[in-house]
Amino acid sequence: MGMAASQARLLSITARLSDNEQSGQQLSYAKERLADRTDQVTKEYNEALKATKLQIMTGYADGAASYSDISFVMLTSPQVVSSLGRQYCVTDKKGRVLVDPDVAKAFIGAKGSLNAFLGALTQKQGGPFSVSDVDPSKKANGTADADVVNKIHEAWDKYFNSVGKKYGNGPDDENHKWTFAYFDNTGKIGDGYATITVGDTAIANEALNFEGTNQEQLELYNYAMAITESYYSQSHDFSQGVQTQYDKGNSSMTNYYTNLYNKMLTSGFYSYTDTLADTQGEDGKHWVYNTDLYKGINRTQTQNTKAQKTDGTPLKDPNTFEEYLRSGELLLETFSKSEGKFVSTSLSEDTCIQEVEDDTKIAIAEAQYEDDLAQIQRLDSRYDLQMKQLDTEHNTLQTEYESVKNVITKNVESSFKTFG
Repeated sequence: MGMAASQARLLSITARLSDNEQSGQQLSYAKERLADRTDQVTKEYNEALKATKLQIMTGYADGAASYSDISFVMLTSPQVVSSLGRQYCVTDKKGRVLVDPDVAKAFIGAKGSLNAFLGALTQKQGGPFSVSDVDPSKKANGTADADVVNKIHEAWDKYFNSVGKKYGNGPDDENHKWTFAYFDNTGKIGDGYATITVGDTAIANEALNFEGTNQEQLELYNYAMAITESYYSQSHDFSQGVQTQYDKGNSSMTNYYTNLYNKMLTSGFYSYTDTLADTQGEDGKHWVYNTDLYKGINRTQTQNTKAQKTDGTPLKDPNTFEEYLRSGELLLETFSKSEGKFVSTSLSEDTCIQEVEDDTKIAIAEAQYEDDLAQIQRLDSRYDLQMKQLDTEHNTLQTEYESVKNVITKNVESSFKTFG
């Protein structure tokens, strides 16, 4: 091999050795990153093992309490009242009540009338309802039913007395010398108005509007209106489809929605909608517009862990609902029978709510951990193989480098002898 060729070969080997060493360095760094990744995966797994979820008591089975995963629907269900005797409502930080969209629409359409609100509740809520406890099969068609008429008079008497109002003079009051009628406005339950006629001509069809100032007077008025409508209304057959309190089994549901109505009336309310028009106008303040999240659950994957993340409104998605409860974005209240109103409670003090291990999330975390470790091990084995190949290549190149270097050295020595 000539001097020039040997020197060119030596330069080539030197370059390859440099590349070899650089590749080895990169593999070493990659191995270090794998070690860091292993630590991170292990840390994430250990955190995931702490995963918990909230559950609400749903009753007792075989003497033991039974629980279900918490959600807006589960927590605010009337069934919780029947099983636990406890009615919950959910509010935001401002105190506004979070309600189902159908309940919000029923309230808005009722325009301040409890009877109209109860009558607008759909079959989804178990409705429509009425606080009337008059036999729904009895209507003012033909001969009047004396018992029903007396009951209606007595109900209005209690309301009139509560607001200091009288009709007629002297004994006429005691003999109930007045009659009632009910006029339907739109054909909806609770959306009409009652009238009173005293004697023959003294007062003709005077509308009976609410004139009280407190909750007790309002309840008396609502009851009198409800039984008047159920008896005199010609637009509604209360024996068909309307859940009245004549059936004692309907009382708990009627009380449930009456409590909710009063809370909405005093504290305000809101719900979610996918209809932009709902958010506009005077009633727009009651709606949160959220098209994508309200229509369904969008699932995305994080780049590193591929963990499933659920996005949605607290109405629709239990994970979001629980997250809002834990963060304080949503607050809990329960109805106090002694105080006649909702009072605040919390996750920590409520004995019907418990925090337990989330076996589903833990199982997902275990599967993810095993998958991540398997990927790391495969990469680690590949890097080890590549490093062995580099070591072999490096040894071969080093041997060749020494050989060519010796040839060059001998050629130099030979040249000095020739021209020396």
